[in-house]
Amino acid sequence: MRRISRAVVAAAVSASVVCATAVGASADGATGQQPGPQQPGPQQPGPQQSGPPAQKMVASCWSYQLRPAIVGGEGAAGSTYLTISYTNVGRHSCVVKGYPYVAFVNAHGRQLGAPAARTAGTAGRAKAVTLAPGGKATFVVREVHAGIPAGCDTAKTYTPAAGLRIFPPTGGPARFLKLTDNACLNPSVQQLYVGPVTR
Repeated sequence: MRRISRAVVAAAVSASVVCATAVGASADGATGQQPGPQQPGPQQPGPQQSGPPAQKMVASCWSYQLRPAIVGGEGAAGSTYLTISYTNVGRHSCVVKGYPYVAFVNAHGRQLGAPAARTAGTAGRAKAVTLAPGGKATFVVREVHAGIPAGCDTAKTYTPAAGLRIFPPTGGPARFLKLTDNACLNPSVQQLYVGPVTR
């Protein structure tokens, strides 16, 4: 009986050890570390957003690009209104804006009298004008007839002029425009008026 009891006890102990081992293994499996959140892979670059195309800057018209010419004229109440054109004779487009400098000169290039003043009420019309090669813009010069205004009303107060000296409003040396007329000599007499360059 003792031998049987010992065998039974040994079997029971062995079974307990096996069971405990299995339980321990199951517990280790249940308490193992859980896999962490997956790290996102490198993002693929999306399509680049393209902004509006950059506008190409157009340079100001320089004197050598602009050829002046008288293209019209009419008289009214002791004055003559001359329409003068600017033609872009250059190879590239350019921008002109503002009031040209205009004055009478003699045959030696000496200025006669006062330069043109800006025509009253035209400031709002002074806007940039882009001229393609061969393109034209105009401005108007008002000339008060010599012999009419005070200070330019006697024979010795005015003299024949050879033409007009014109500086473009956007820079460069003067251009000469032939015009035979009488110019007031007194610089305090305002004989010429000029408007802005327009289409």
